[in-house]
Amino acid sequence: MKKLIIGFIIFIGSHSVIAQRIAIMGALDQEIAILLDSMKSSKKVNRGGIDFYTGKLKGKKVVVLKAGVGKVNSSYSTAVLTENFKPIALIFTGVAGGLDPEALPGDIVIGEKLVQFDFGQIDTTGFKVSPFRKLNGGRHEDLFVYSDQNLVAKSLASSSQIDFEPISGRKPRVFSGVIATGDVFVSNDEKAAMLYAEFGALATEMEGAAVAHICRTLGIPFVIIRSCSDNANNNARVNFNQFVGPASVNSARLVLGILEKL
Repeated sequence: MKKLIIGFIIFIGSHSVIAQRIAIMGALDQEIAILLDSMKSSKKVNRGGIDFYTGKLKGKKVVVLKAGVGKVNSSYSTAVLTENFKPIALIFTGVAGGLDPEALPGDIVIGEKLVQFDFGQIDTTGFKVSPFRKLNGGRHEDLFVYSDQNLVAKSLASSSQIDFEPISGRKPRVFSGVIATGDVFVSNDEKAAMLYAEFGALATEMEGAAVAHICRTLGIPFVIIRSCSDNANNNARVNFNQFVGPASVNSARLVLGILEKL
C-alpha cells in the first residue's frame, strides 16, 4: 500500500510538471534550432513519431517541437502535443511570406488573428472562403481565429527590446495583424495582392490557422509569430532560400523575449 501511495504521488507530480509547460512549435528545423541550442537541461522524448524537447528557456518550463509543413502535419503535431503535454500556452515561431507592401524580408508579423484562405466553397461565382467548421458541424460566425490578447501584448512589448539580426543591412520592423494560412506556398504577385486586399493579411504561411483552430477548440492560449523570408511574390522561392535562416533566428529571438515577460 505504501508503494502504491508513493507511486500515485509521483504520477500526480509528474503530470503537474507537464501541465505547466509552454509549448513552442516551428514547422522547420531552422525555426526551432536557436531555441534548442538555448535550452537548459533538455531531454528528448518521442511521441507519435514526433521528437519533443523538454527543458527550460528563460527560466520557463517548455516543450519544443517541429510541427512539420502544412495544415495536416501541424494539426497532427498539435494533437499529439496537447494529448501528451497539456501545455498552458502555445507559441508558434517561423517564417512566412510578407504581404504588406511595406514589409520586407526579415520583418516580423505578430498574428493578432488568423484566417484559413483555402477553406470554403466553389460555385458558379467562383471560390468563396468560409468560416471554420465546429466539431458538431456548425460554422463559426467569424472567418478569423483570434490569438490570446495577453500573448499578443507581451509579443509587442518584447519586440521593442529585441536585438534582431539585420537583414540586407536593415533592422527588421515589427507589424501586427492578420496572418493568412493555406496549404500553398504563395509565389505569385496577384495572389499575394489578393490576400492583402481581401483579408488585410500581412503575411501568409501554411500552419498557423490550423494550429490556432485546435487551440481555440481546446481553450489553449496561443500566439503565432512570423518573420518574413520573402514577399510571396514571383521571386518568393529565391528569396526564401536566401533569407529563411536569418528570418528564423529573428522569430526565435522574439519568442525568447516573450518568455522573459511571462
